[in-house]
Amino acid sequence: MNKKFSTLVASLLLAGGLFSANAQKAAWFKEAANNGYYVLKAHGDDATVPYTGSWSVACDEDGKLFIIGDDTDESTLDVTAANAWKVTPYVVNGEVIGFNLVNANGQKLTYKSKDGKATYDTFKLSGSTAGSSNKMYAVGNDGKKIAESYLTQDNSGTYVAGEGTNVALYPLPTVSTAGTTNEEGVTIADKLDVNAILGNGFEITIGKTKWVKNAGNLNWNGAYTLEGNVFTGKLTLIDGKLKKANGKYIVLTKQTWGQLSNSLQAENQEGYIWAEATPAELTAGKIGNVVILASDFTITQPNAVVDAPLEVKATDADGKEYELMVATVAGTSYLTTGSADDEINGNSWQVGEASYTHNKANSNSDVTENTYVKFGSDNYVDMTKFNDAVLNITRTDEDGETLVAGPACAAKDANGNIIVNTWTPATQVATAYPEGQWLWNGSAFVNRESGATLSLTGLREVEGQENVYTDLEYTYTITKVGEPGSTTLGYLNAENDDLLKEAFYIGIPVKATNDTVYIAKDSEGTLYLSADKAEAVEFRLAKVAYGKDATTTASVPSSANTALIQNRTQYASSKTDDGVAIDVLNFYSYTLADAVTAETLTWDATNQTFVLSDNGKFDPIVIKNKAEGLYNLVYGLATEDYTPTVNNETYYYNEKVTSDAFCSAVKLYGAHNTAELKQADAAYAFVANDLFIIEKVDAGQHVSGIYGQNIKLFRDADPNYVLYEEGKLLETKDEVLEGFLGLQNIQDATYADMNPAMYVDSAAGLNTWRPEYMLALDVNVVPAGKYCEIHGANAGCKDEHLTDTEGYIEGRYLVNLVDSVKAGRKDCVYQNYNGADYYRLGFVAAKHIADSLVIASDNKVIELTGNAHSNMKICEFAFHYTDASRSAFTIETAYDNEYTVNSETLKTEFKSTQGWIKYHNGVPVVTSQKSEAEVFNLAQTEEEATANETIAASAVTVIAGEGNVTIAGAAGKKVVIANILGQTIANTVLTSDNATIAAPAGVVVVAVEGEAAVKAIVK
Repeated sequence: MNKKFSTLVASLLLAGGLFSANAQKAAWFKEAANNGYYVLKAHGDDATVPYTGSWSVACDEDGKLFIIGDDTDESTLDVTAANAWKVTPYVVNGEVIGFNLVNANGQKLTYKSKDGKATYDTFKLSGSTAGSSNKMYAVGNDGKKIAESYLTQDNSGTYVAGEGTNVALYPLPTVSTAGTTNEEGVTIADKLDVNAILGNGFEITIGKTKWVKNAGNLNWNGAYTLEGNVFTGKLTLIDGKLKKANGKYIVLTKQTWGQLSNSLQAENQEGYIWAEATPAELTAGKIGNVVILASDFTITQPNAVVDAPLEVKATDADGKEYELMVATVAGTSYLTTGSADDEINGNSWQVGEASYTHNKANSNSDVTENTYVKFGSDNYVDMTKFNDAVLNITRTDEDGETLVAGPACAAKDANGNIIVNTWTPATQVATAYPEGQWLWNGSAFVNRESGATLSLTGLREVEGQENVYTDLEYTYTITKVGEPGSTTLGYLNAENDDLLKEAFYIGIPVKATNDTVYIAKDSEGTLYLSADKAEAVEFRLAKVAYGKDATTTASVPSSANTALIQNRTQYASSKTDDGVAIDVLNFYSYTLADAVTAETLTWDATNQTFVLSDNGKFDPIVIKNKAEGLYNLVYGLATEDYTPTVNNETYYYNEKVTSDAFCSAVKLYGAHNTAELKQADAAYAFVANDLFIIEKVDAGQHVSGIYGQNIKLFRDADPNYVLYEEGKLLETKDEVLEGFLGLQNIQDATYADMNPAMYVDSAAGLNTWRPEYMLALDVNVVPAGKYCEIHGANAGCKDEHLTDTEGYIEGRYLVNLVDSVKAGRKDCVYQNYNGADYYRLGFVAAKHIADSLVIASDNKVIELTGNAHSNMKICEFAFHYTDASRSAFTIETAYDNEYTVNSETLKTEFKSTQGWIKYHNGVPVVTSQKSEAEVFNLAQTEEEATANETIAASAVTVIAGEGNVTIAGAAGKKVVIANILGQTIANTVLTSDNATIAAPAGVVVVAVEGEAAVKAIVK
């Protein structure tokens, strides 16, 4: 083998695999820290490495740079102490900002500024790898380039100025001979210390060569996929033995591949097999019955070129050496040993020593498939395995501490990507939710929520451990926990608006006392923390809307989709044509308001605390999971204009959050020392007491359970003032207009005989979070039945003459008289001091059938559907509690309504304005201002607004009870019980003369065989 050169020995990992495109940013800095020497070569063009017509940069006795001649032949590179540069990283605040160069004579490369006032000794390359074309320039302690400090050369010398010359840093070749000296007899380095390459070991990879006839050298031609390759992972050379990370040793056995396969025997494949041996097997000289042939190794790098092939040899007891060799049979490549001729032929091979040199070196044609061994990993992770996956990433350091890749935001790189610069204790990151989840975007990992990026290139598989990888400094576990796409996981989302129907306590768990403190409010509206839940504020969530019709964040969106904020992150995908897909986080933002007063949560900048205020303005809050049932309250997310296209229809968003929206956000926390609600600095900062619980308030916000009852309504401030029908019972029609709703003092003798009882009928939302009712007088319940056009209702004729009739309730129902005002009735309206209208209320004859109220005077139909404020009708009323004691309430109804015909769909659309009943100058009216609403209370009354509770029908008696109906004197008869809507509750034949049947509260209709149907009120 040709070893003609002046050699400098290096203990540095030579270019190899770690200088590939997968290298970490400035990864060779870390490699250079292992006391390796480089040759710094300046050249005049961008030719492919190795360069021709280039010069080696040296330093004379006075510290001036000079050039050693034209190094056309790399194999005869003249290396001396003057041009052998040790490369060491320069670290500031834990970050590598550049490198220093000191030659074997101890001289440091420096750059002096033009004015001579400053000297710099730290340099950078314009690229991130050694052994490739770069520009080199000086930098300051901040890592920033010093102006006009590029290294530049010409044929006569080297100087510092101008735009810079292309340079390359070449790792120096190594041999196994100790004590190599330069021309002056100075020892430069010892023999190759392979264990110093990675600090505590090294790696090799086995690939193909290509002999390039015109260049006269061997090139790397890609790695093999091998059978029998035990040279994987980190290796350590200890007293000539090659030890693996699993504790076993690599040995060459006397077993041949031909002994394992008849097909290989047919090819006369007698190459030896490499294997792993335990320490005991190594001592015994056998692995089972297989004899160990050789176990002593030497590793040398004999050629002075970048990526120089290694000689990895095992020596047997007779001193015979065996090198690694690959042979391919029937498309399968095997790792073995063999002779030089058979190595080139690629057909059969024989047992024997393989020469390192290529026997076709003088060939006139290119020859491929010779074996090429070099430093570097043969198990780099194929990063495409992380495509289409949601990932958790943890790191284990040398002390065994496990940290989680957290979402913390940091400075952006040159491409605008956010770079994670910290690893976080596992207790501080919610790995089950987007903040602790990562996506692979093809070049880096990107946090699913914050958009922070994490560079973990150059990862290797850890042998025998699933999902475990290493970059030779740390161990990482990267686990797939889901698939990207579109998710609402990790956020409190009112997707179906159920959350908007409830009220909640917001509390902070206190681990020290195993208790919870709740957000409470004092008389001044200031919030504080209290352990007494009775003092806690009952909050309602209001979804913030974004839409083309939205002028403020409180506006109603033009589409249900427009209230959705989306955080979109790109990830690498093998399922798309362009290899890139979008991960979408769907979450809503909310305003938090006192469920009773409707005051909203806002920040008091003067006092630096939170308050509830009527006119407060505050950023919408995202309620973000940190664990199941535990949340961060985050606000201030960065937004941008956004116009997506969904289902071929364009929805116009005023805003959407940016991909790094949470980086600008802050969060709330509870300051226990002052018992106040505060705002923290950053969404991802570790802040004690930033975890909240959202606890549903068991009791509803509206009066419920009064359907079917007779009630009286009165002012909460003075129960003597009672609502009633003015004119029907007190005065003659000539003196007082019949049918208006009045509110008078029952203690006044004038009104002593009035009857305040009203029957509570059902409207929209019965048995929901917000039941709405209708109020009626002189109610007559007509059950469902049969009707014959000849014989009338419920006739005893043949069934074919009969048709089914639907049950209904008729009476005089309370309505807002806004329609009468619009028709010209001036007596139905008052004006307030602003000139706005207050509408009166009155009782009108109507029929309630199914989900409709039919007004008798003009047959106008009011549909009783929906239960949102924007959809209330003028005949519907809801009783909204005013405080946590849930006794007093305001009465909500429609202030105004409007039916319009949509010009595009030609459909009639309904819109109403929210209203409240107000006491105005002795008259109950409807106002559009909630602040003007009167506070009422109610009580059940024994006075009748409809039928009696106990009704006799012939010999059969029907008695209404608490949740049941008792029927006496009807043994053997069929009984049908229905509600007022005609729905059957019971249908049975009685076996007793005193039968009790369960029935819901309200009016029920009892039909006994042979008897007239009767109605009863169940409590």
